[in-house]
Amino acid sequence: MWKNIAAVVAVLMVIALGFISLRPVVADEHVTHMEHMITQAKVPADHEALAALYDKEAQEARQKQAEHLKMKEWYEKNPALNKTRFSFHCQQIALKYEEMAKEDEALAKMHRDMAKAAK
Repeated sequence: MWKNIAAVVAVLMVIALGFISLRPVVADEHVTHMEHMITQAKVPADHEALAALYDKEAQEARQKQAEHLKMKEWYEKNPALNKTRFSFHCQQIALKYEEMAKEDEALAKMHRDMAKAAK
């Protein structure tokens, strides 16, 4: 049984390390692009484009939230693995993604309002 648990943990670590190694490059490019868009926003179309990006980020955060809630359920159905409180961590991560989605949705609304005001 412990061999199975160790195998699952090892696979999850390899997957996580793969994502971690790619994330900084992608994140840096995204921040640079967003920074440029924000500093150059002057006309309604610019703000609409920013609103669309924030909508996309909100949608991605909601998808991640749903994934973590599904993982939480899976861990709760598998008590042998849940002894380490994986389900609690999944719940906490899901809450953070929900907060991120709400913030992104608020930013999208602000940029839509700015676009309307600039017309």
